[in-house]
Amino acid sequence: MNNFYIYRFDYKEARATVSATVIFCDRDEINQDILQSEIKRFYGIHYQTDKIFIIGPNYLSGDLKKIFIDDIDKTFKGIPKRQETSLAEGIHVVTYQKNGTIDNPGILPKGFLDSFLNEGLQQIFIKRGGLVSAEGAHHFVFPSRKHCNKFLRTGNILLFSSEIYFIAFALLGHFDEEIHTQIYCDTSSINSLAFALVELKNRFISPEFRKQIPIESFSSYDGLYKNPVPYMSDALLLISASTSANIITYILDRHRLIERENILILYFLGDEAKFASIRDKVVCNLTQSGANLNGIPHYQTYVEGNCELCKHGSYPVEVTGDVFLLEKPHVNRVMIGVKDPEPYLSRFVKQFISVKRDENVFKVNYKESTAGKYEIYIDFYQILKGMSEKKYAKFSEKLNDFINQSIPSNTRKIINLNDKASQELAELIQDRISSNYKEGEIPKVISQDNISELDGTSAGSVVVVGSCISNGKNLLYISRALRKYDQLRIIYFIGIARTKNTQYLQQLKSNLRQGNYGLESNSFHEIETIFCENNSVETSWLREVDFLSSFIGFLRDKEVSPEKSISFLENRKALLQKSEGAEMRGLSEGLFYPRPISEGYEALRIRKNFAFFAFEDYVDDVSQADIYFTISNILNTLRNNVIKPAKSGTSMRCLAQSPFVRNLLDPGNFDRFNDGIIQASILRAARPEELAYHIDTDLSSEMFGTFQTLIKYHTQEQGEGLIEFLYAIATKKLSLAKSHLQDVIFLVRDNCKEELLLCFADYIQYKLIIEPIEKRKEWEAKLKDDQLEKEKNKQA
Repeated sequence: MNNFYIYRFDYKEARATVSATVIFCDRDEINQDILQSEIKRFYGIHYQTDKIFIIGPNYLSGDLKKIFIDDIDKTFKGIPKRQETSLAEGIHVVTYQKNGTIDNPGILPKGFLDSFLNEGLQQIFIKRGGLVSAEGAHHFVFPSRKHCNKFLRTGNILLFSSEIYFIAFALLGHFDEEIHTQIYCDTSSINSLAFALVELKNRFISPEFRKQIPIESFSSYDGLYKNPVPYMSDALLLISASTSANIITYILDRHRLIERENILILYFLGDEAKFASIRDKVVCNLTQSGANLNGIPHYQTYVEGNCELCKHGSYPVEVTGDVFLLEKPHVNRVMIGVKDPEPYLSRFVKQFISVKRDENVFKVNYKESTAGKYEIYIDFYQILKGMSEKKYAKFSEKLNDFINQSIPSNTRKIINLNDKASQELAELIQDRISSNYKEGEIPKVISQDNISELDGTSAGSVVVVGSCISNGKNLLYISRALRKYDQLRIIYFIGIARTKNTQYLQQLKSNLRQGNYGLESNSFHEIETIFCENNSVETSWLREVDFLSSFIGFLRDKEVSPEKSISFLENRKALLQKSEGAEMRGLSEGLFYPRPISEGYEALRIRKNFAFFAFEDYVDDVSQADIYFTISNILNTLRNNVIKPAKSGTSMRCLAQSPFVRNLLDPGNFDRFNDGIIQASILRAARPEELAYHIDTDLSSEMFGTFQTLIKYHTQEQGEGLIEFLYAIATKKLSLAKSHLQDVIFLVRDNCKEELLLCFADYIQYKLIIEPIEKRKEWEAKLKDDQLEKEKNKQA
């Protein structure tokens, strides 16, 4: 749901940085249940800010006061409990008039008023993909014949009505219904914004005085350079985006009747000199600067015939038409190689690898909190337990060194995050430093929920301890709670930092280190760093539980139920659900569907010479989760690689996607890595867009060839991963052209006798081929019935 536009940003009050949440209400009425749900979802991703500003029309002022002030406990129920005490003090209800003017602006912080509008507009543009970036083997050629690897496409961002109306709210002061009798948009893709502007204005006007304003598109370049009809003085012109001031000058020279004040540029990205000349005509300045740190860096454009991008082998893609249409996306194949893993990966895995497939550190499908389950779970509690048994010697030694180096002698308190391992790590630190203190003065360990126990008058240090962090959200909560204790220096002490990439970790560190004395006011120390997938929503094994419910139901509806297969699937579903609990703490074995054999099933195992382990003697020890962690980490690295133009005949080493370059895992990967457990790990760790072979006939044909081999040798090691491949198809993770999909089903039925394999073939046939046809027929029949009903009503 996106019924409300909610965003956060920071602004300055005097010398202090203040964090703010803005809730924009665009409707004539407010559904409090939906509002509460969206606030809960927002604060599930973001930490609570210092202040909350609610923005709505002044004719809703009574409703806004009741919902956000009188019913504060109900409306903000989704905010973490420990933050509610200071919530009411930071709430501001902001109303606006017909012309967009804010009521009583004097009671609002100047820093907020100066920046909330530009920041809100900018976040919509960036979040919704308004900046289209090539960053690889392609770049763009515009109708003006300029070359660039980026361009602004405002039409991309108009996805949700709440955000469209927020942009319209920013335009209210520029649109006068008594003067403007026509609105022209430079591209039809932003016409919806003009309609929203008119409708938003009319809400303030009595029905009998409301006006219907004609809205037209003047077709971008053609409308400006080839349109012989002049734009009149009563017309409002909306320019979706610009990187220069030239467009306003050209319009005024070409269309002498229109006035400068009637031309607006929604989004601008360019150098300061150009912006200064049209500042009053720009609604949102996207350009990154000292005053706009969250903006977009100004990028270089080139003239045709002297393009640096072309000189370096980048392919020019024509961008044409009113809505800037692109050529068909280029499909790039990515073959996983031994140089793709980060250099530290093998050492990291070796340090924590399981022993006899027991005492596992690497797991999947677990998270201590109830909200989601991690795709990759690093069990730090198991590390601490192993250290007490004299295991993980290198990590234990490094931990001791970090404690000696990083924990100051004036530490007043040790604050642990709310998981069991963080508490035990904090207590371990307390034990190691206790000999440095007199009796009774040893720093006390407290949980993050008990920060109020701190003495606000004492100077010294406080150590915040986290066992393993993925997004740092709890650290940001603690950082905010500690702001009022300005006599205390903060040391963040983390066992393992496992963010998705180095950029995210650096940004987190930068935020946490920030304080009264600038960027290095506080310190951040992590014992180990690993960049890996940190998804905890709709993960592979959470999705599989839903799939199994559907699959089992499908099999039970058959005339003759395959009870042996149903029993197997029910047991697997029970295993996955049990792994989510505190008893199992995730899966280290049973991650993948096994290989069917005559006696039953055989788990997938790694064989010797695994390309990504730079150590030996692992075959009898390594768990399925150890292998999956390794493969998942490699794919995560490829997704976060910087895209560079490919050299002739080679593939780009990147899995990042763009609208015009699709990076797919080459089907040859499944021939190169023919251990079933590696193939299963690739399938589970990959994203659907990386296995979308249906978009390219050649790739689909090659992938079908892989299926032919798997099915032919499914009773041998060469085809041991077949069920995982069928599962990937059944869940639409891996997609083939329809003809190849049907051929896979035929091959399974002709070559396989195992009941479970035949059940998968039946399910895929029904769900991916038969059911979509049936649903389309139902839709067409309903459409026909509706049309007949309309004709009857007309005749009546």
